Amino acid sequence: MGQRAPAAERFLKLPYHIVLVRDAEGDDERRWTARVQELPGCEARERTSEEAARAISHAMEEWLDAALQRGADIPEPRHASTHSGRLLLRIPQDLHSEMARRAEIEDVSLNGYITSLLAGTVGWPQTGDPSAASDGSTPESPAAAAPARPRFLSVALMANIVVVIAAGIAAVVLLVGALQNGW
Repeated sequence: MGQRAPAAERFLKLPYHIVLVRDAEGDDERRWTARVQELPGCEARERTSEEAARAISHAMEEWLDAALQRGADIPEPRHASTHSGRLLLRIPQDLHSEMARRAEIEDVSLNGYITSLLAGTVGWPQTGDPSAASDGSTPESPAAAAPARPRFLSVALMANIVVVIAAGIAAVVLLVGALQNGW
């Protein structure tokens, strides 16, 4: 790290918030991502959660070294939330059962599954700490990007369907009009 090593070392000792999430299924064998919330773009992707958790330290060193060499401002860790992260919620037994079944299919804890659904519903950034746990732990999260997208994708899909239907109706009207005018 050269002359800037002491500065980088100081930042590496700070309590940055690291989020570990399971990526969406895909062809890529690297299915886990560890991100430092306060350092944009600082992440490590690996095949297992343990490998990603270990790799984030090296990614932080590289990120900090590059930022210091550029003379960029380095964000300090954010302050801990005043909320405990605990929420007692009564829900119907059938809903509880269905959510537990889906969490099992996603291969995540029920807490992680519900947290991910709630985060997507309120548009909470996926780089955010999904647990807001006071002990700094982070539960597994199903398909990190998936919860934030369904609402947008549903709206976009509906808009596309409306446009296609409107274009189809316009085409039929124009065709009937052209046929009536002897074209």
